[in-house]
Amino acid sequence: MIAGSNLTVDALYRIFGPPHELLHILALLLIGRRPKAVSSRYVDIPNDLSTPAYVFVAGLPALVFWGAALAALLAVVNSQSIGSALIAFVVFTLAAVAGFGTLGDIQLILRRLRQ
Repeated sequence: MIAGSNLTVDALYRIFGPPHELLHILALLLIGRRPKAVSSRYVDIPNDLSTPAYVFVAGLPALVFWGAALAALLAVVNSQSIGSALIAFVVFTLAAVAGFGTLGDIQLILRRLRQ
């Protein structure tokens, strides 16, 4: 393993982890539930949620981050200047990186739906 690679992964966890986990907590609060446990890298979702509730709680970060990436991409395409296109592209890049952090959640949702 490259020595600097752990630093990069840790930096990504510090930047994108808290917003991701806070979205799980928000989703739980919106359905009137609380997480079993919380850390900066993980929210323990209760096992007894119905499938629709589980999909909502596990999928809210994906919806928010990929939705933001799509909106930013549309802003890139519709921008009127190079400056606004660059800003929108930076936002797109950040949202897409955050979105890639939701792929594990999407896998868990698909596993739950197959049961």
